[in-house]
Amino acid sequence: MGMSGRDAPIKEVDAEVLRLISTKVDSLLMLSETDGELRNYALKFKLEQAVDQTAFQAKREEGEEMLHLQRVLQRMADLALHIAPHILRRTRRHRTSKCLAGSKNASGDGSSTPADGRASDSIPRNSSVEDVCDGSEAWLETGAHLSYASVELLCLILVCHPRLVKALQMYLLRCGVLAYVADALSIPCEHEIAFFQEGYRTEHMRLIANLTLDNREACSSVVGNPALLSAVLTSTRFDEENPGMVEWAEFCIRNLCCCTSEAHDKIRGLLPVGVSDESKKLLAGRADCQLTPEGKLVLTQPCTTKTKS
Repeated sequence: MGMSGRDAPIKEVDAEVLRLISTKVDSLLMLSETDGELRNYALKFKLEQAVDQTAFQAKREEGEEMLHLQRVLQRMADLALHIAPHILRRTRRHRTSKCLAGSKNASGDGSSTPADGRASDSIPRNSSVEDVCDGSEAWLETGAHLSYASVELLCLILVCHPRLVKALQMYLLRCGVLAYVADALSIPCEHEIAFFQEGYRTEHMRLIANLTLDNREACSSVVGNPALLSAVLTSTRFDEENPGMVEWAEFCIRNLCCCTSEAHDKIRGLLPVGVSDESKKLLAGRADCQLTPEGKLVLTQPCTTKTKS
């Protein structure tokens, strides 16, 4: 495990990143008030932060600043790793229930709803925050922002202090961050566009890239997860909904190949299974392409039929 604190100078912390982290946390705590479960977790977070800060101020000793910073960053990571999966689960539930409702309506089997037209599992009202019910525009917008800000917070935490990178990477791995990322990247395009904001996959790819930087354990975990490795490789294709995703995916692949020979061998041994529609459109009229049984791409001149004048 990397250096975790006492002898690492606090002055090496990136002040601008700390400012961004503080802004993200404030935003997450405020928006969590719109969701019953998140509201309770946000309250727990605030209490733990207050107790820790009070104890630190009362018994501050030389060299304790870095240990305190690490604890605070880990607690913020816990907050993000509670919010992001929660939003993913609730959008998945809503999408499923909406599909079921559509099927029932199509078959003429209408189901009763509460008198005010809200779903029975709508988010509870908070006196200081506008009521946000499931499926409403505010609900969608709030959830999208919570998800994006949570993943962005995790990325920022990893680059906050150069001497805490390895310790924080390992902490996130122990907290199951890769299981969440694999789940988040497994959703279909329709789900992503309907419930999350632009750059959803880009931020998750950025997180994987930061986790795998000079970290053999993280790289081995990614390579050992077929779904996650596939998500990284397919992210090298341009996606207009996720600007910057290709660059982060390439950075991640570089990390994987530099840290473990297993990744290098596995990626090198992959065979293409088909030609994408984008490639076919790009080559249309210029060349015909096909794959051999060995997975080799063969380009030939397009067939042209000449007609007699």
